[in-house]
Amino acid sequence: MRRFLIAGRLDGRHEAMAKLQSLVQERRPEGVLFTGDILGTAPDSDAEKVKGWKDFFDSLGKLGVFTAVIPGPSDVPLWMFLRMAQAAEVANPNLHVAHATLFEEGDVAINGIGGELTEDRDRTEERLSYARASAEYFLRTLWQADQTHKVLLMSVAPPGQLGGDDGNGICGDFIDSYHPSLCVVAGTTERRGFHRVAHTLVVNPGRLADGSAAWLDWNRIKPEQVEILGP
Repeated sequence: MRRFLIAGRLDGRHEAMAKLQSLVQERRPEGVLFTGDILGTAPDSDAEKVKGWKDFFDSLGKLGVFTAVIPGPSDVPLWMFLRMAQAAEVANPNLHVAHATLFEEGDVAINGIGGELTEDRDRTEERLSYARASAEYFLRTLWQADQTHKVLLMSVAPPGQLGGDDGNGICGDFIDSYHPSLCVVAGTTERRGFHRVAHTLVVNPGRLADGSAAWLDWNRIKPEQVEILGP
């Protein structure tokens, strides 16, 4: 795979999936990478959560291309999200939930960790977050993979250009330490963009809820590989 459509942060704006569908039809990517926050502020009722996730997964399944997705901090409780995700994967063979799970496609290996990253402990009920040690354990298979290109998905952004002062330092540490070929992060539309950290191309596509996404084509020369799409 060389051409990817990159998005994240639907934040409950399910009508914005039409933008993603339109971009897939226009650009014909080989893969779609999605960095979580499907629900945004989590609805109060379980029925609303289930409907939100189901609508999202149904829309992804209809794209008809390889898709890797992770949950965001608000996609809780995790057990309920994963139950919906498992059903969606069975119904849509191209759909893969890459949360703490390695997927290999040709010379590309993809893994991710959803939620916030902390030095404290794992939380999976009221808001999704993982301790550094847990995240490192779940992601170990990515660093051990033999594929030429390693893709890391995270639903936080590092400090600096893509995350600002509110960026997550552990996210930055993972990029600095492990140097994946591509790290896709979830951030605000105001901070959307991309930059390189040594070997790693780091991309914040902005919020799909705002109509923002990104395009990556590894076939192009490095300065022209990424386009930011949307308003």
